[in-house]
Amino acid sequence: MHKSKSVLLLSSFSADEIRSFGDFVRSPYFNKNTRVTDLFDELKKDHPEFTSKSITKEKIYSRLFKGKAYNDQVMKNLNSELFKLEREFLAHDMLDRDRYEKSVMLVTNLTTRDAGQLFEKESDVIEKLARENRSEVKELYLLLYRTEEERFTNAIINNRQAEATDHILKAGEYLIQYFLKHLLRLSINNRINEFSFNVSSEVNLPDTFLRNLDMTSLLDYMEKNNIEHSIHIKLLYYAMLCNVNANDTSIYNTFRKLLFESKEKFTRAEFQHLLHLLESIIAQKINSGKLEFYKDLHETYDYELKNDMYKPSGRAPLTVMKYRNIYLSAMKAGKFDWAERFIYEYRDELQKKDRQSIVELSMAQLNFEKKNFEQTLMHLQKVRTSQIFYKIDVKMLSLMALYELSHFETAIAAIESFKKLLANNKTLTEQYREKNRNFLSILGGLIRARLDNVESGKAELLRKIEGTPQTANKKWLINKTEELR
Repeated sequence: MHKSKSVLLLSSFSADEIRSFGDFVRSPYFNKNTRVTDLFDELKKDHPEFTSKSITKEKIYSRLFKGKAYNDQVMKNLNSELFKLEREFLAHDMLDRDRYEKSVMLVTNLTTRDAGQLFEKESDVIEKLARENRSEVKELYLLLYRTEEERFTNAIINNRQAEATDHILKAGEYLIQYFLKHLLRLSINNRINEFSFNVSSEVNLPDTFLRNLDMTSLLDYMEKNNIEHSIHIKLLYYAMLCNVNANDTSIYNTFRKLLFESKEKFTRAEFQHLLHLLESIIAQKINSGKLEFYKDLHETYDYELKNDMYKPSGRAPLTVMKYRNIYLSAMKAGKFDWAERFIYEYRDELQKKDRQSIVELSMAQLNFEKKNFEQTLMHLQKVRTSQIFYKIDVKMLSLMALYELSHFETAIAAIESFKKLLANNKTLTEQYREKNRNFLSILGGLIRARLDNVESGKAELLRKIEGTPQTANKKWLINKTEELR
């Protein structure tokens, strides 16, 4: 029983869901087999772990069918029925939470009934409610499209063909808005994924479709004819162009300016999603070597914190990656006091399992910026992580602190270890790998120059740094090279 599908799914139920499911199972509308109800009553005693030795198939059967010999097929059938009811319950539970989906299904049912006045009233109510409470609706334009489709069908059924054209055009308008919004999002996410994880695909129908679509003319038409909320489509299109043309600053500036000018036109969730797109666009520029964009990234994070938009909801934990990006961008922008305040004020919002290591790493980075290099290494020794980007942070910072402390032999060994980590991890993009490899190469030259106590290598190292735009911690390398004597 422990590994049955019904038990595995029940183990995911909360205590409240178990109580609600009990009511569901006992309802004759959903279940007329009292043996299934009895099976659930036996199983729920061991929720949620389901590790008790008393829930074997044989023992439960003996309690359900007292005095009868065990029948495996009967138990399989009961388990199958219980699993089916669990799935139906989850579907009904989800539907019950979404009043708009329920309303659309009601309208769909009313379409073919002789209830014209009731249909019109219900379809008007759902549209009015959806528009007034747009932040609650998961997909507004998909819902409006489905409503207009039903209005069109109802008009045809009731011989009101003159009204049908208006419903057809509205349905098409809403469908196009839904389609474009999601297609552009998919394209943007694909670009981010390609850039972050070094993946690509030879067959890419979404991008091919967009390349062959005259989006500029389409957006001009939508704006000229006051198609509602066309600004959202426009911003998503600019975000896509920013990802495609990472070096084009004018597109980026247009996107950023338009985003903040239009913020009142969006729900919180919509604006938050567009802010996250802005983050990824700036990060792509920084990863391409344009370090001046750290200022923009810090300002974006500062805005999110001040307006409580740095998390999807107040109950959600602050993700490790977000926490890291926020304090690092502040440090890179020269806002050290701001970064220190953030580290202490927001650390309790991290999940407990990640908290200690991430705080130790952040304090190591902060101490490095303050030139407390021994403290940097002490904090780094306390970091325990399996995340590749944090491992790289630890190795990078350790090397820089070792150099500052003139522990050159230890640093040479650490460089070799770092090279192996970069070579063996296939999830890193080639661009990211190259930035770190270039850093290691130049740092190796710096260490050799210090060990040999020769100043003649200084000019050559500076030329190498200048000629290698894709280099991690480039500013630090230049400063250390300038210090050579």
